[in-house]
Amino acid sequence: MKLKSLSLAFLLSGSFVANAATFHQPDQAFLEAATASGLPVELWDSAEYAASSFPNAYKFTPSYEIEKSGVAPEQFKTDKALDFSQIMVPAIDGEMSLNDFLRDRVKNHSMVVLKGDNLLHEHYWNGMDETSTHLDMSVTKSFTAMLAGIAAAQGKLDMSKPVTDYLPELKGSAWDGATVQETADMRTNVIQEVQKHKSWDTRMTDAQGWNGDHSDTYPNGIKDYMPMVKDVATPMGSKYAYQCINTEVLGKVVEAATGEKLADLLEKQIWGKVGMANNAHYQADYAGNPVASGGLNAATKDLARVGRMLMNQGKNYQGEQVVPAEFIANILEGNAEVRSAWLKGKESALADGWYKDQFRTLDLNGRKVMAMVGIHGQVVAMDHQTGTVVAMNGGYPQTETPRMAIAIFHKVLPAIFAAADQVK
Repeated sequence: MKLKSLSLAFLLSGSFVANAATFHQPDQAFLEAATASGLPVELWDSAEYAASSFPNAYKFTPSYEIEKSGVAPEQFKTDKALDFSQIMVPAIDGEMSLNDFLRDRVKNHSMVVLKGDNLLHEHYWNGMDETSTHLDMSVTKSFTAMLAGIAAAQGKLDMSKPVTDYLPELKGSAWDGATVQETADMRTNVIQEVQKHKSWDTRMTDAQGWNGDHSDTYPNGIKDYMPMVKDVATPMGSKYAYQCINTEVLGKVVEAATGEKLADLLEKQIWGKVGMANNAHYQADYAGNPVASGGLNAATKDLARVGRMLMNQGKNYQGEQVVPAEFIANILEGNAEVRSAWLKGKESALADGWYKDQFRTLDLNGRKVMAMVGIHGQVVAMDHQTGTVVAMNGGYPQTETPRMAIAIFHKVLPAIFAAADQVK
């Protein structure tokens, strides 16, 4: 299957709407340069290469370009009141400045801190600047859920219905009996072949062509993998178990319910309304299906703008509703099902909280923090006590470890929020 012909097929497709997100092939010149630099293209997402590959991730795979449009970028007052060289955090060998801890121990690449419309801090390391995009990994999941919430508010999607009402091809799979809401809350407990430090089956990433073109084996991309997942480990809906495939299913449900491609919805419903300053990139498989669980590449300050919108009850800075206020309120409030499910999952050791609609709500030292989280150090954290938003991207050299979670959620974020408390 040739990617060039695929691109033409998309252009000719009746479902490809005007002003749609633009589909691009991998950047061959960049891939040649990466190979010449000793970065094996098939291992681009390995931690050894994170510093080089994560700010350029979309160039390794097919992707959509998500255009900024409509609302002008929100501008911020720039008092930059937080000096990270003066904020100290505990490390294994004594206290360190937050700057040193972020750069040297957490392998952070960029960060933006907002409080209301005040820009309290920003830094861009690793050759980045405020226009640079960065792979956001599973922060992407929260965007997929926001699009589901918008579709539900529009009456196009019923989260209480079975997944198979929207995706009948999954009858006989692990999602036969799962509701859309259980899928969004990671409460399906489907059984996959998952390796250590991963929350996905490598067959899923093969289907998506994440590490090279597998279109001969998976000509329909992620849609070829979904029916392979047949079994459920525990009673449906009872336990929180973080699995990327649930978000891929949710993305396909949104597409089926709306009749629109996920990339087009992201461009129209979010990138065109929040007030973004930069285009984004949305990685896809070789059949043109966006990687709903981890393919967004965005500028860090634009992620902070999204956090600010969510803190403003889903309204952009001009007062236009972008994400339904009820969707955000339900995440913050939780319910008995997600609270009980969280206690049965491994992340309950991190903090009291819950996982709902692809967001975590955590109690961090008495603060209610709503978080969008991705592996290797991608986070948008919103402190509902001070109105502070922290957006960060990084290249921590392992995917899922207690040390990274402790460093970010029990050292970095509490230090920033405490310092933000002092800014009036």
